[in-house]
Amino acid sequence: MGRNYADVLPDECWRLIFSRLDHHQQLETLSTVCKRFLSISNQLRYSFKVLSDPAPYALSQIFKRFPCLNKIDASELNRGLDALIQQISQSGLNIESLNLSNQVKVPVFSVSKLLSLKTLICSRIGLLNDEDLIVIAGSLPWLEELDISYPEGIDSHHQLYFLGGLSKDLTSFSYSSTAVTDAGVEALSSKLKNLLKINLSGNHFISDRSLTALSSNCFLLREIMVRSCSFITQFGISYMIQHSHNLTSLSVDTIELCNSSLPSSFDFQRSSLCAIEFFYMGIPDDLFHSIVEAGIQLKKLTLSYCEKFTFSGIKVLLSTSGQSLEYIDLEGSKILTDESMKELSQLLSNVTTIKIRGCSSLTTSTFFMLAKNCPLLQELDMSSTNLGKEENFHAGDVGMNSTRIHSLKMSRNNFVNDDTLKRIGLVCRKLQLVEMSCCNGVTSRGIREFLNRFPRMRHFEVNQCGEIENVFDATKGEVVGLNLEVLRAKRSHINDEALSRIGKRCTRLVNLDLEGCMKVTTKGVKEVVVNCRELREMNLRGCSNVNIVDIYDWMVLSNRSFSLRKLVPPHCFLPKEYDKNKEPVPWNLQSLSIGSCHKIV
Repeated sequence: MGRNYADVLPDECWRLIFSRLDHHQQLETLSTVCKRFLSISNQLRYSFKVLSDPAPYALSQIFKRFPCLNKIDASELNRGLDALIQQISQSGLNIESLNLSNQVKVPVFSVSKLLSLKTLICSRIGLLNDEDLIVIAGSLPWLEELDISYPEGIDSHHQLYFLGGLSKDLTSFSYSSTAVTDAGVEALSSKLKNLLKINLSGNHFISDRSLTALSSNCFLLREIMVRSCSFITQFGISYMIQHSHNLTSLSVDTIELCNSSLPSSFDFQRSSLCAIEFFYMGIPDDLFHSIVEAGIQLKKLTLSYCEKFTFSGIKVLLSTSGQSLEYIDLEGSKILTDESMKELSQLLSNVTTIKIRGCSSLTTSTFFMLAKNCPLLQELDMSSTNLGKEENFHAGDVGMNSTRIHSLKMSRNNFVNDDTLKRIGLVCRKLQLVEMSCCNGVTSRGIREFLNRFPRMRHFEVNQCGEIENVFDATKGEVVGLNLEVLRAKRSHINDEALSRIGKRCTRLVNLDLEGCMKVTTKGVKEVVVNCRELREMNLRGCSNVNIVDIYDWMVLSNRSFSLRKLVPPHCFLPKEYDKNKEPVPWNLQSLSIGSCHKIV
């Protein structure tokens, strides 16, 4: 018998090889080969997402199995958050990142026991107030990243109208016990000296005082997001730009800029900004001129649904920052045309991501122009444009196989048809992600031929595309297998026969979204679950012909081993084994967590 060279390689070499894999799910396959591969793969799992309500013993086993976990996401946990954090604190793991989003309240005293925590995400918390911030800052002064965005406990705009209107004077309001205010942010900033990144978006009771406190106390601060903050003004933003010398990224929206005070208030001379995100704002050209005069080399620029600026203004800015720019978002811009994009594209030679969603004057000509003039372009979003509308530009002008584009979003384009897909396929040979939802001009045949051009395609969305049940037919001369991992076909005409073909051709499928597919039945769901052995998540919301109880019983009683971990049922579902006398009934239940690692709820 020949020598087994796999045994000769040390674990360090195998770890290096395994770490090159694209997704941790591929490690699961390797872990079944032998005990040695199981041990090595366990050491390469660094993140874990908790689904639904895990049993304590299951969590204990998971934490023992993966000793190198440093990031835990509990944003989908229904209840038992205190128990989870207690398990984490007792596990001995060095957890550096914890996501507690979508919870009713943050158990701050339990979180304070996680002494290795550097990143805390508490977005969309039901009740978050100043006292919570004080406890967090006092017990975790070494935090580097904090997200307390969009708390949901108070409908802030309605509260403001009820209590006196949108006054700029907050002194008469006292919300410290029910919301985050300037006092809480000031206390926070005085403790978190190592803070690098903070997201305050959606906190309507903070004002420029909070920005002043952060600038004065958090000298290392690099990134700040203050979107949907009603009392933040241009003067608070300008103060932060002038006094936070390490600030590299700024994200704001709906702030009214006063033209007369722009030159004096926005002084970028000592600024380190390289990423600016403006949403739904009036941006005068003077702001661009201030950036140019300061010599700032932007890497990221977002002007989503912004107005007032002119084509000449944005051209001047890109003429200076174009060589350093890697990401540009001009979503919803009304000034862009094919002709203007022809000029701008020549200034974007190093850009890797372009978003021009909602620019209705742009056609197929812009697509091919960007493919030709932006050689490093990898991600392009042209949703809700006029892509597919023919102009005087041809695919042959770009050159065959000349683009690096691997992500293309072109949903909601009524002019996209089979010919458009064919022409795109001639230019973009490396596509891995495509979104073409609500493109009713394409046919099953056109989509099928398009898919077969891209053996590396991993993510495909055809929501609301109507007659697509024959997309996955395999006829003579076509590729038999597809490498799709994510397929979203909401409210389409996919039926059981199509699911059977999907199960045979897309065996690597991980996520399948069939929401609103009325022709899908229990039989088709069972077949795709059996054939797609790597399937982890399936959405059946609104599939009224699927009997979820039948599927549940079949999976529990079957001798097969299923990979499915999350199943969103057609409607609210309660397994018959659920003991309503011991626990409260989860009437808002939207999903099932299935598998040995998680308790079925």
